[in-house]
Amino acid sequence: MGEFGIQLQLNNRDRGVREKLLRQGFLPVGRETYPLFRDFKGSSLLSELSPAVSTFWTGSFHELYRFIGGDLVTVFFFNGMDPYFEINRSRKDPSPAAGSDPAAPLFSLKDLVDVLYGIALGAGLPSLRVYAVEERFLEEYRAVPGYEVAVEYSDDHSEYVYKPADIVNLSGGINHKKHTHLNKLLGREDIEIKPMNNDNRRLFLDIEREWCAFQDCAICSAFAGCEYKALEIMADIYDDKYFRGLFGYVEGNAAGYLIWERREEGRVYLHFGKGLIRNFFAYLIYILARDELGGALPAGGSGTLSACPPVVSLNLNEDMGKEGLRQFKKHLGIYEHYRKYLCMYKKCPA
Repeated sequence: MGEFGIQLQLNNRDRGVREKLLRQGFLPVGRETYPLFRDFKGSSLLSELSPAVSTFWTGSFHELYRFIGGDLVTVFFFNGMDPYFEINRSRKDPSPAAGSDPAAPLFSLKDLVDVLYGIALGAGLPSLRVYAVEERFLEEYRAVPGYEVAVEYSDDHSEYVYKPADIVNLSGGINHKKHTHLNKLLGREDIEIKPMNNDNRRLFLDIEREWCAFQDCAICSAFAGCEYKALEIMADIYDDKYFRGLFGYVEGNAAGYLIWERREEGRVYLHFGKGLIRNFFAYLIYILARDELGGALPAGGSGTLSACPPVVSLNLNEDMGKEGLRQFKKHLGIYEHYRKYLCMYKKCPA
C-alpha cells in the first residue's frame, strides 16, 4: 500500500492557471463553503453537482468557485488533466409577475459561456471545457452561437439511478448468486443496524481506514482522488439536519456504513459507503432502500415516511470504469443512466 490518505498536488501549469483564476474573482472551495452550496437553488439532477459532492472532493480536485449571473460555477484540477468548469444553473425565486418563469436562469447560456470563455483564455487555457452537462440540456449547450463545440462522453462517468422499490424487489438484472448471498445476510441474527448521528459520525472514518488498509492509495486516487480525504471533509460538514447515515454491525463489530443526502423533489444521493465483509455493502443498500427510503411500502400505503414527499430516486453515482463496480451496479436492479457530457468551446473564426 502507498502513502495513506495521499494528497494530490498540482503541477506547475495548473498552479499558474489557478492563481490567475483567483485573481479573476474565484475563491477556494472548503468546508466553510458547504452552506453556500447547500442553500443554492440549482436546476441540476446530477450527483456530480450536488452541494456535498461540490464540497468534499476539494482535497483531490483543488476546486475553485464563483457565482456568475446567479449561476454557481466551479473549476476542477485533477492529476494533470486540463482544468474544467462545471455549471449549476440557478433558479429564480417565484415572482408574482404574470407569466414569469421561476426556473429561468438570470443569465442566458450564451452570456455565461461568453464570460467563462474570456475567463478561461485569460487564465492561459486554450479553450473552455465545461463538464457535467446533463443529457437533457446537451443540445442547448451544443448550440451556443459563435462557438465550435466538441462533445465527449464516457459510460464510466454516467450515474446509476434507481427507484428504491426496484432494489427491494431485486428487479432487473440481479443474478441468482448475488440474490443467494443477500438472502444469507438477511437471514442472519447477528447483524445490527444503528443510525448515524452528529455524535457517532466519525466512526465511519475508522471503518474507511480499515478498508483503506487493504487498498493501494495510488490506484484509488488515480480514479477519482482520495476518498479518505473526502470523507474527512464529510465528517466536518456532516449535520443530521441535512444528511443521514447508518452503521452495520456483525457480531458486535462495525462492518460497514452508508451516508446519504435527501434533496428536492424526493431525490436521494448516496455519497459514501463501505462494507468490510463480502456482500455487506449490497446488503446495506438493500436496507437503505427498504427501511429508510420506503421501498417496501405498498403504493399509496402508510408508514414512517408518509409525512414526507415520496422518494422517487436513489443515485448511486458512477462506476468510474471499475469493472467490478460496474457489474455490481448493473445487477442491483432496474436503473436509469444519468449521462453527463464534456463540452469544449472555441470561438468560431471571424
